[in-house]
Amino acid sequence: MPRNPSKAVAREVESSRVRRFDQVHVGLPDAAPWFVRVVLRSRPFLIVTFVTTTVLAIIAARNPDWLLRVDQPVSDWIRGVGGDLSFARVVTQLGSPALAIGVGLIAVVVMWGRCRASALTLGALVAAALTTDLAIKLVVDRTRPPNPAVSTQLGSFPSGHVIHAVVIFGLVPLLLWMVTDRSLFLRLGFVAFAFVVISVAVSRVRLGAHWPSDVVASFFIGVSLLLGAENLLTSAWATEHCSSLGHHSSDLL
Repeated sequence: MPRNPSKAVAREVESSRVRRFDQVHVGLPDAAPWFVRVVLRSRPFLIVTFVTTTVLAIIAARNPDWLLRVDQPVSDWIRGVGGDLSFARVVTQLGSPALAIGVGLIAVVVMWGRCRASALTLGALVAAALTTDLAIKLVVDRTRPPNPAVSTQLGSFPSGHVIHAVVIFGLVPLLLWMVTDRSLFLRLGFVAFAFVVISVAVSRVRLGAHWPSDVVASFFIGVSLLLGAENLLTSAWATEHCSSLGHHSSDLL
């Protein structure tokens, strides 16, 4: 029996915490829903995502009337459901640039002392979401829907709020699994992710800030950015840089 049980318990707690933190570098476990594992480990999905987004962007830039054949009736239906926009105004903030920047800064600060590779990856993910949204908006320059219920800037394609929601809340399942090491919380994280992303996407159309095709393309853009971050976090570069700080156990790396 150890002479100081309290120290032994503290070491075990710290060891458990380190093992959980290591899990960010091995990707999602087999307990993740099958379709999520297929998406995050599938190059064909990334190709389909890129092609779909590119095609929609080209059509939105050169022949937006083609998209309006579908966008207009769908938008009219969504905007015509109910009269109160209070819930939409609240939910849409979950994808706001301010929240994305805040989460990105907090993530970098919290992770920097534990794993600089992870901190840099998370910071780069948020920065990529912001710059990608701005760059595509400037290039495509699609006209917004008429009479939006919220203030808007630049073009309609893509929806930065949807991209930010996908990027921010797409990290929730991984973080919950990393901290709790329980598949139940992993699955709950995916439920929360789906609810938030769908709610934000619908709210953007409901408020007249975007067309339906804008939010669809934005989902694919956000998932692509998440896929890139996931591949970077599980790369040899990330594990080597984190283990060099002494915060990771070599047997898991």
